[in-house]
Amino acid sequence: MSAANGSRLDGLRALAGTAVRQSAVTIDQLVFSAITFAVQLVAAPVSTDAEFGVFSLVAIVQIGQWYLGRAIAAEPLLVSKAVANGDARGVRGAAATSLLLGVAIGLVCLVVGLMLDGPARTLLLIQALASPFTAVLDHGRYVSYARQRPLRALALDGAWLVLFLGAVGVTLLVGELDASSVYLVWALSAVPVAAACAWLTGGPFGFGAVRGWLRDRRSLLPGFLIDAVYLTAGTWATFGVTAWVVGLDGLGLLRKALVPVTALTVLFIGISNALLAHLAGRSAREVVRAPMLVSGLAAVVSLVFAGLTLIAPDDLITAALGTPWDGLRPIVLVLLAYAFLLATAQTALVAGKASGRAWLGPRVRTVQFVTEVALVALLGVWLGVIGVALGMAVAWLTAAALAWGGLLGQRARA
Repeated sequence: MSAANGSRLDGLRALAGTAVRQSAVTIDQLVFSAITFAVQLVAAPVSTDAEFGVFSLVAIVQIGQWYLGRAIAAEPLLVSKAVANGDARGVRGAAATSLLLGVAIGLVCLVVGLMLDGPARTLLLIQALASPFTAVLDHGRYVSYARQRPLRALALDGAWLVLFLGAVGVTLLVGELDASSVYLVWALSAVPVAAACAWLTGGPFGFGAVRGWLRDRRSLLPGFLIDAVYLTAGTWATFGVTAWVVGLDGLGLLRKALVPVTALTVLFIGISNALLAHLAGRSAREVVRAPMLVSGLAAVVSLVFAGLTLIAPDDLITAALGTPWDGLRPIVLVLLAYAFLLATAQTALVAGKASGRAWLGPRVRTVQFVTEVALVALLGVWLGVIGVALGMAVAWLTAAALAWGGLLGQRARA
């Protein structure tokens, strides 16, 4: 009897430990999304719609870098259990791969920035500085997840948020902010956190292990990478077509409406990606149940934000975003539906990855990419900015249906 009680107690302790770790991961993703939200919220009121459109196009570079870095380093690290298996060379190779990607993207930003002028040039040069550091910082978060130390990731992201907000406050005291100075403060505040991250999670300079990392994970990487390329290219294509259809002013208006929604999107994608470590090797039933719970959470959060959108005071939000809120409100409501649909589709795709169906993502993304670009162009010409938002939502509705169909079909076969 005592042995049975001890076994039951051990089981409860293990369950409690898992709950604490998963809660810490969720909170960390919330803090990380708060950084993205804060950058855009600070830049929005000090930019015209056209200026914010340019700012947003450059900011997409960083978002794309995170998607790609996670696909070739962080996500395979979680799924392959390299940390748990004591594969030190694999861990070093993943970190170095992430850093090399950041350096490569930084160099491209440097070259392109030197060819341009005006705010685009300044912002791209800042991105060139930031890319290597943000690569190390983001990858270190996932190493902390893999080592079952999400509180470490939470402390690092919390430090970044505090440093950024503190630097913004100091800048306001001694001068004025514009979009470029906001981005520079964001980049500089990432430097000390990235250094601390490298020290705590392992140096990312084991470049000799990169080839082995890519070779040993060649069965995982293609599906993950193609999925990330679609996500990145789809974002660029969507906003590029938006700028072409409704102009930079329209793009800036859409991006201002996306300020609160982007924070939710980063949160939802981060939580779904963190599921990889939890779902890898689980039963078919568990692989479906967890993303269903995340999708339910995303629905509740989206509904809460929709309610807040309806009751938010016009004057306060207009001052915060630098654009009349009564014109943005209907766009934000449509974009909240888009954020939920993207979240539920992404969780299903991540669950597919965790159960070995890495190619489910590219198949769904192909349909989503074509559908979104076509609908954004068509509905944007017809209805303007709200038509663009509607096209994005319908495209991700299609993706969610395909993703969940593929995942549920896999469970039925299993």
